[in-house]
Amino acid sequence: MKIDIVIALVCTAVSAMALVFLFVRGMLGTAGGVKQSGSSFRTILAPIALFIEHRRGRDQELNRTLERLEKLVVQSGGRFMEGATAGEVFAARFVLPLIAFAVVLPLGAMLRLSGGLAFMGAVFFAVLMYAYPESGLKAAAAERTRRFTRDLPGALDVMRLVAQSGGDLLSAIRAVIDVMPGGPVRDELSRVVAEVTIGTSLSVALNNVAARIGTNEANAVFSTLAQSLEMGTSVAENLQSAAQLIRHAARVKAQTQAQKAVVNMSFPLLLLILPGIFIVLFAPLVIQFINR
Repeated sequence: MKIDIVIALVCTAVSAMALVFLFVRGMLGTAGGVKQSGSSFRTILAPIALFIEHRRGRDQELNRTLERLEKLVVQSGGRFMEGATAGEVFAARFVLPLIAFAVVLPLGAMLRLSGGLAFMGAVFFAVLMYAYPESGLKAAAAERTRRFTRDLPGALDVMRLVAQSGGDLLSAIRAVIDVMPGGPVRDELSRVVAEVTIGTSLSVALNNVAARIGTNEANAVFSTLAQSLEMGTSVAENLQSAAQLIRHAARVKAQTQAQKAVVNMSFPLLLLILPGIFIVLFAPLVIQFINR
């Protein structure tokens, strides 16, 4: 009887997780590259997001939360949930748990589980869906920042070559846009060119990149380039030193992660390997003792 309950619980958990994942993924428009479903999901979120924005000026805690989400939306490049705004991401924290309840409770009834088990499963997945919008947005922002930092030294090398051949910084940025594949660096530099086209100064546009990315490396590189434009110093030398700075920071970070790997391996070592060793060493002794 206990085995049947365990099997039912495992089947329910796996089935519910798969259904919730596929349902949410389909609504967010990530399945098969279809964007219409993501847009329909944003249509559901739009009235709630509008109400949240209306309440924004009256609630300081809500205002701080939306400001934090807006920063993450900017860092993610507006790609999360088909370009959802901060208000829509906040609204998804309340809509997705309802979807989880709507999926898990009928599934529990189909599997003939008790009401308590079905309700507990629904609560569990509702908590996961409540945490997903912000955690997913943070993951998207972190991934885009990581890709930007990884690709930036190569872009700076191209800009340095153009600057050494006599071109100005804006020409060097256009050269990078022409030769680099799609990615965060190309997107941000294209935005710099667009801002300059509408009348923004190049130094301000570069500082805007540092503000959008929000990392120490980006702030150091683009602030230095903006200062070199204002002070008239050599752009090529600053580009070279900036590329070297980022590569050095990447090496230091890799070395730090390598040093942490030993500590991170200690828990799986204790949890998985040592019990097997003890079983192999002491199981024969235990069997002999039981047989006596």
